[in-house]
Amino acid sequence: MKRIFFILILLLAMIVNSNAQEKAKVVVNGLQLCDTYTRAQMYEALGGTPDKIEAEIEDPGSFWFYYGKDVFYWRYNGLDAYKDGINNHCFGGCRLCTDRYVVFDSIRVGDPVSKLKTVPGMTKDHPRKYKDGKEVDGGYVEWYQSEELRRDRIGVIFHYDELTKIINRIHIYVLFL
Repeated sequence: MKRIFFILILLLAMIVNSNAQEKAKVVVNGLQLCDTYTRAQMYEALGGTPDKIEAEIEDPGSFWFYYGKDVFYWRYNGLDAYKDGINNHCFGGCRLCTDRYVVFDSIRVGDPVSKLKTVPGMTKDHPRKYKDGKEVDGGYVEWYQSEELRRDRIGVIFHYDELTKIINRIHIYVLFL
C-alpha cells in the first residue's frame, strides 16, 4: 500500500511539474527556446539566411547566426555534431538589438518596459545603480515563469533605457550543463 501511495505521489509531482513548465514558454518569432529545428525552419522563422554564421569552437556543432545586430545561438541536439549536417539544432538563446523579432508573441525592442506586465510569469526590476557617479549595474528586468522556476536554467533579460523606460536589448539564454 505504501508503494502505491508513493507511486501516486511521484506521478502527481510529474504532472504538476509538467504543467508548470507548460505555463509560459519562451518563444521568439515562433521558435520555442530549447526546442529542436532544422536550419530551413530556423531560416523561415528568422527571415532568411543569416548575414554570417560562426561555429562555436569550444562546443562543436554549435553555431552563432548573425542577422545584423541580432544574434541567435543554436546547439546541436544529438550525439554526433556533424552526422546530420544541418539538422537537429536546439534553439539555445539570442541577443536582440532591433525590433525585427518578437518575444512572447508581443514584446519587441522599442516597446515600453511596462508592456512586460502583460506577459504571464513574474518579473524583477533591477534599476541602475551608481557608485561614485559611475554606473555599476542594473537597467534591466528579469523575467521568469514563477518563483519556483526562477532558476530553471533559462534567463530572459530585458534591458531598458532608464530615462525613457524603453526596451533597448533583449537577452535570452539557456545554461547548458
